[in-house]
Amino acid sequence: MSTPPTSAASALTAPAGIGRALRRVEYLLWLSGSALALAFLLIAGLLVLVVSSGATFFWPHTITMADRAGGKPPVVGVISNEQDEKRDVSGNVLKTAQVQFKAGNRDLNGFDFIWVQSADLANYRTPPEIVALERQEYGDFFGFLEAVEHRGQVIAKGDEAWAVLVRELPGARALAAQAKRMQKDDIGEVNMLMEKERLRLRRAKLEGSTKVNSAEVEAKLAAHNAEYERLRAESDRLTAQASEYMAVMRSAEGPTKKVRLADIVRAFRPNQMTTIEKWGHYFSRVTEFVFGEPRESNTEGGVWPAIFGTVMMTIIMSIAVTPFGVIAAFYLREYAKQGPVVRMVRIAINNLAGVPSIVFGVFGLGFFVYFIGGGIDRLFYPELLPTPTFGTGGILWASLTLALLTVPVVI
Repeated sequence: MSTPPTSAASALTAPAGIGRALRRVEYLLWLSGSALALAFLLIAGLLVLVVSSGATFFWPHTITMADRAGGKPPVVGVISNEQDEKRDVSGNVLKTAQVQFKAGNRDLNGFDFIWVQSADLANYRTPPEIVALERQEYGDFFGFLEAVEHRGQVIAKGDEAWAVLVRELPGARALAAQAKRMQKDDIGEVNMLMEKERLRLRRAKLEGSTKVNSAEVEAKLAAHNAEYERLRAESDRLTAQASEYMAVMRSAEGPTKKVRLADIVRAFRPNQMTTIEKWGHYFSRVTEFVFGEPRESNTEGGVWPAIFGTVMMTIIMSIAVTPFGVIAAFYLREYAKQGPVVRMVRIAINNLAGVPSIVFGVFGLGFFVYFIGGGIDRLFYPELLPTPTFGTGGILWASLTLALLTVPVVI
């Protein structure tokens, strides 16, 4: 039996159609790849910009001193920004040239940064004796070290004062850290034991129980109070000992400021530092930023608590979401009888994946914090109310809320 003849047009159409389809697929493939590469470059560029801009913050920049016109005191600080003069097409000045200084000395001046017109500045210089103090409070202090005092008596002046400051600073910092540890750990533990006894007595009164001997509780409270007074006296002694050394600093504006060595995190003279010393200072500040605790209302210090909390929240979220998400996915795919109910469940899962995160946050606050946490407090910790134990924001409730947000994606 012979096959029907095919025309030349049909013979040429099929290969041409396949070629066009292949070319179209190749075009879409290159388009998708280009979009992916562009997104990768944008993300990489953003990360490079953030790192390059933020990394310079830890470098000990040169401190500049410049005279000001009009008999004003000189300005001292790190030059952080400059603006050029701008004119319109007619030559009129729209904006004068300005220089921004990170002046520090917030407790004296009331500001950290200052803009000064370039025309009012003259005689730029970098005096090698300028000292930069990184303090526990009020930010940096830029000025000249006049003297070092011990118990109110001047023990060093001039160049000798810097050597004494460098020698005594670690000891004062160590004493202050020891006093802080004692207040946080030892005194905190005694306060916890005292609060535990008071709560035990209060719980017995709320329940109408006579099993708790009030005289015994009072005796324990008296013993804990005596230990508290002893530890507080020792902490006060360490704090006073750490406060014996004072650095007498003179600002560029003229007023002097006494700074406790215990309140100084770092003292350095950036205009005299070598490159190796600057790199050592840089890595010291980077290490503190990663592993240190925050201070100055989270504007100084480190971010270790935030890093630790984020990692813990992610781990708890993964432990909570993985079993339920995987089991639900296996059940829906392998065991559930396909029908209207399963289709509705799949639609609900897809809809949950598109719900804004703020909605999950409000739900977590209402359900986990107020309902679950508040119920636990009323059931198990009535003696602590109205102070909440579980009925407040915490890493557990945040992790469970994040787990709910992630469940649709896992499924």
